[in-house]
Amino acid sequence: MVITLDQVDKYVGQLIKDEYGRVIGKLVATFSNVSGEVETLEVVINDTLYENVPVSRVKLTPDGPVIVSEWKVLATEVENKLDRVKRRLRATEELFRKASIPAHAYEELKKKLDNEFKTLKEEVSKVKELLRKRAGELEDLVIRLEKDLTNMQILYMGNEVSDQAYKMASELLRNNKAKALDEKRDVEKHLELITKLESEAGEIKPAVEVTPPPAKPSPKEQGRSEQPIQVQVIDVT
Repeated sequence: MVITLDQVDKYVGQLIKDEYGRVIGKLVATFSNVSGEVETLEVVINDTLYENVPVSRVKLTPDGPVIVSEWKVLATEVENKLDRVKRRLRATEELFRKASIPAHAYEELKKKLDNEFKTLKEEVSKVKELLRKRAGELEDLVIRLEKDLTNMQILYMGNEVSDQAYKMASELLRNNKAKALDEKRDVEKHLELITKLESEAGEIKPAVEVTPPPAKPSPKEQGRSEQPIQVQVIDVT
């Protein structure tokens, strides 16, 4: 999706969020090419850390631009590649079964697709590991937020914090927990889809099963088979 400079310049200086509603920072600058197409956004986090976000991680919504997680961009790219390889493998096998393409074309296409799938599996493995790591981080975050909320509840029940402080803290903690769980479910959904697509692509059977050549007899067996057969002639006259 192409995002133009006039679509985002009005949001410069405003807070920018991720797709789960969490504030990432403040949009301080945009960078575009000579055609006016945005290439990156500059976001300042906590007034000290500046991050240059590529447009591939930016999604334009009615409320303005939002930042898409890096893991989701990588996961979506892998999903698209797996789906494309799967469909091409399936189409190649189906065409050959129907004798719609010659054997030499089939073999060339099959070899190319098999090599592409083999290379893609290495990329898939890295993305799956990234997703598992992110899911673990989010699980740890949820546990931490639950501990913080429990601590505030204990302080409130002991009349050590005011109603206002407890209400504000608990609302913030519950909202952050809900957003972390939303992302965790999203991560798990993409991990499941990638695993499914990879399995489906690997299960596509070749149109022609290669029959292995017959095993050669061992030298001992070969020598035994080459020995002359002795025939005993019995004179019955």
